[in-house]
Amino acid sequence: MKGLGLALLALWLAACSSTPLAPPAQGFAASGRVNIRQAERADTVQFVWQASAERDTLALNTPLGNTLAELRLRYERDMVVEAELDRGTERRTARDPEALLLELTGVQLPVSGMRWWLRGLPAPTAAFSREGDTLVQAGWRISPSDYRGGQWPYRIELQRLDSAQDAIKIRVLINEWQQASVAAQP
Repeated sequence: MKGLGLALLALWLAACSSTPLAPPAQGFAASGRVNIRQAERADTVQFVWQASAERDTLALNTPLGNTLAELRLRYERDMVVEAELDRGTERRTARDPEALLLELTGVQLPVSGMRWWLRGLPAPTAAFSREGDTLVQAGWRISPSDYRGGQWPYRIELQRLDSAQDAIKIRVLINEWQQASVAAQP
């Protein structure tokens, strides 16, 4: 009986610190709003995220609908290998999409993991743990909710765990999900 208890404990511990799952093979599109709170600053942007196996496009707009920026990510083996940001007449390329987005727009988003986190999944590039429905990965606590009877969440809350003085809370509210073939995006 004691051996069975130890085996169950070992299985439970392994489940809490799992290796990542592979993302689904189908692409998707999501649109909605992102609220970002950091210290005394709060930002809200509208977004449209289009994802395929090798590329994502994230369009960010002001709440009034004016284009803020468009970020294009290129992946190899589920890792971002290139990020290109268009902001009006300015276009820049880098390997670090978060730094590029922050530098050119002032918006801080963990976009490298968000293609998976938006769907309530762990990114396949890093270890993660689960606390119920909540994921902990890459220094973020990701809490998806409001599935509306479907497979993907309509509300995702992210909280950075690294530093209390640089605490960031992000709330993603999705208005619409569309599932697409991976061939649908250029």
